[in-house]
Amino acid sequence: MLADLEESLGTFQSTKAVYDRIIDLRIATPQIIINYAMFLEEHNYFEESFKAYERGIALFKWPNVYDIWNTYLTKFIDRYGGKKLERARDLFEQALDGCPAKFAKTIYLLYAKLEEEYGLARHAMAVYERATQAVETEERHHMFNIYIKRAAEIYGVTYTRAIYQKAIEVLPDEHARDMGLRFADMESKLGEIDRARAIYSYCSQICDPRVTANFWQTWKEFEIRHGNEDTIREMLRIKRSVQATYNTQSQLYVLTDAESNYKLHRHCVRPCSRPDGH
Repeated sequence: MLADLEESLGTFQSTKAVYDRIIDLRIATPQIIINYAMFLEEHNYFEESFKAYERGIALFKWPNVYDIWNTYLTKFIDRYGGKKLERARDLFEQALDGCPAKFAKTIYLLYAKLEEEYGLARHAMAVYERATQAVETEERHHMFNIYIKRAAEIYGVTYTRAIYQKAIEVLPDEHARDMGLRFADMESKLGEIDRARAIYSYCSQICDPRVTANFWQTWKEFEIRHGNEDTIREMLRIKRSVQATYNTQSQLYVLTDAESNYKLHRHCVRPCSRPDGH
């Protein structure tokens, strides 16, 4: 295209004029915006490069603006690090305003990295917390894992208690069970046996013994190591109670389905009225 040809054969000013004209005519693509910004950066016009990204951001909406934002934020941090921290924070907040869940993860992780390296640890934790709510449902488990890992490394494992609790509350049962087992294991390693037992008891309510044998086996082994006959007996009592609850739910589902099928059958076989009324 003309801009590429101008870069190869023209001058800096003539190439810049071509790019500016393309943007003014609103015929630029996200890739053209990025190419223009990179061209300016190569000639050490860093602020002009950032202005090019901003002009592109003004032209496009999500999801087309994602690559522009991602490149802009990365380049800005590479250039300034923590020297323009408030400006960087403002850029991230602008990027996240209206950002679809599908694209949120990358931007939040970049934002948290900025805070960890140049800002405040508590700000980084707040960014991770927001990210667990903003990303797509299928990515929330992974986001919580990242949050827990970074929190443990920065503040220590006891800081992760509230994060585990939140994860168990909001994640789907499959992932909540995984979090519960890890949470209980952490408390056990810290010597907090009563805390660990309480976590097993709480999470047991989402653990159908017919399909979550690993959970119950893990709890049983925990009680063998740290409990006594009474605690093992209590664990087995809870298991029977949970099993009974799931059995009752299954029976209700069967009865509901049977009733629905019966009503549908009656509707289908009901004789239709004849046109003459007989």
